[in-house]
Amino acid sequence: MNTLDQQRAQYAWERANRNTVVDGYREMVKGAPALIMGNGLMATLAYYHSRTGSNNRAASVLLEDVLGWLAKRQIVPADFRSAMNAFFNAGAQDVMRATDETLAMLRWLRQFADAVEGA
Repeated sequence: MNTLDQQRAQYAWERANRNTVVDGYREMVKGAPALIMGNGLMATLAYYHSRTGSNNRAASVLLEDVLGWLAKRQIVPADFRSAMNAFFNAGAQDVMRATDETLAMLRWLRQFADAVEGA
């Protein structure tokens, strides 16, 4: 039985190996924690969902990564609209839990995205 942190690391490793080929992904992953801390998780997810132009693919992939992890933890559904509706109906503690869980997974994803791209 893996610890929760091992599960986060495994998920992040799989996503980093799959997604670092996307232009701008690594940079977007590196900036994600600051965006979340400055603007909140819901606003950051909405920003990634609305991205157009340069790096829109990287934003879309990172959004999938975050929502995929939160769905795996059974916090919100993996679909953007369903996840946002779940957040709107959630209590403050549930949103904080989702934020904390996202930041914990992103710590691994940032490290692995650098490691995979540098290899």
